[in-house]
Amino acid sequence: MEIMESKHPFYGSRGMLWIDGYRVAEVLEVKATLTAKKLEVPMAGHMSVGYKTVGYEGKGSFKLHKVTSYFIEKYAPSIKEGKQVLFTLISEVNDPDAVGNERIELYRCSVDSVDLINWAVGKLSEEEYNFTFEDYNMTDSAAA
Repeated sequence: MEIMESKHPFYGSRGMLWIDGYRVAEVLEVKATLTAKKLEVPMAGHMSVGYKTVGYEGKGSFKLHKVTSYFIEKYAPSIKEGKQVLFTLISEVNDPDAVGNERIELYRCSVDSVDLINWAVGKLSEEEYNFTFEDYNMTDSAAA
């Protein structure tokens, strides 16, 4: 992009989140990171170590206003029983002033933990979920 205007950055309040088709209206934050898994490659005649990418790891988190017990009911029993619940997560930011909208789908997601109790006097209650994912697809991207 040659010139950025002040109206171009995505505004998070224009974001939406779906988990297995369920629109999560109480969402506050969503983050997902794809990290390369690398092996060190020592090489003769080089003082530095090289690296070879051998895979990737997907991790993320989402934070919500605590409105219902939906996510505790959805994930806690499976963790207790030693089962893994997989889900698809879709994030979309559709800001009319941005240069486009961005929609990313994460596949075979699995939560790491569930807070059964998390509140404090004088504060709005929130819940946060860390998760892993195995694959992704960017279905819409903001063009430069």
